[in-house]
Amino acid sequence: MTTTRWIDPFEAELGRLPEKLRRFFLSRGVRTEDEACDLVQETILRVLQRVSRGEAVESPEAYALGVAKNVFLEHCRRQARANVHDGLSGVFELAASENPLSDALVNSRRMVFRRALQLLPRRMRELLVRRFVDEVPSRTIAREEGISTDAVDMRVYRAKRELKKKMESTAARRPARPDGPGGGAGGEE
Repeated sequence: MTTTRWIDPFEAELGRLPEKLRRFFLSRGVRTEDEACDLVQETILRVLQRVSRGEAVESPEAYALGVAKNVFLEHCRRQARANVHDGLSGVFELAASENPLSDALVNSRRMVFRRALQLLPRRMRELLVRRFVDEVPSRTIAREEGISTDAVDMRVYRAKRELKKKMESTAARRPARPDGPGGGAGGEE
């Protein structure tokens, strides 16, 4: 007489998850296998924590992929925070293309943006950073501030409008090139 072992469908599905999650993270641009494996472990740990609390998970794969998306977003935010530099050193990056002129133009725009952002009133600057860098939803900000989401959205709109004005005025105040119009060899005396 042979005994057949009953296989728990939950465990069977959970056993296939590591490879699926590894491929998921690598397809999203995670740089190394080690990073992908770390994110897989973090995802599976969160799934198992939910199960250990007695919460029902109908499909471990579907739930794990939802958790994996959040783990990946948190990973991206950690990476972005790790790469932030203070001052102008963070503005300049290594040339990304073969055209140094376009790289200089991109870096110039970044400098204008950062300068304009610093010129905004503190509350506007903090609101834009929370909303677009930290990706805090309007409803969360509204709850924290004790105002409606419409009010938050209006404040964001005004802050973006003010940022655009500051960027335009900052770009307009940049000095003319010495060899261009109004200066140096090509200009009138």
